[in-house]
Amino acid sequence: MKKNKCLIEQGFPCHQVGAETQRERDTGKAPPVHRLHVWWARRPLTPSRAAILASFLPADTNPEQFIRNLGIEKVQAIVNGETWTLTGKLLERVVQSAKRKTADGKPVCSDAEVLFVDSLVIRALNKENEQRAENQRLTEMLKTKYPDIS
Repeated sequence: MKKNKCLIEQGFPCHQVGAETQRERDTGKAPPVHRLHVWWARRPLTPSRAAILASFLPADTNPEQFIRNLGIEKVQAIVNGETWTLTGKLLERVVQSAKRKTADGKPVCSDAEVLFVDSLVIRALNKENEQRAENQRLTEMLKTKYPDIS
């Protein structure tokens, strides 16, 4: 009986998974003594998840979608000059622009991904902007209170 190959056998995107693993394991400095037992017990979560998922998926799985599903690649949009990371429902609303057509039937753009703005997107953007404003306010308050940290 011939078994179909899976992604891990055919085209595992090891460079992207390896880079994420390095970021995950790099703590930047030695741990505090009271946390040493936890530091040494860390497990490589990203490559473990990637290997398990890749062993179940067929070999013709899109590697970019595989990386995105693992949460390694982030989808970002530029809105009014600000970078905005798309998650959850907004991420599901991103479409290949070739699927969208103008009124005369031409593709919107050649190969780009597009997030079309509607009331849901505007509400999410407003919520994000409120959160960013609050973070800026807290940052300024901390800088004023503790000038050494800036």
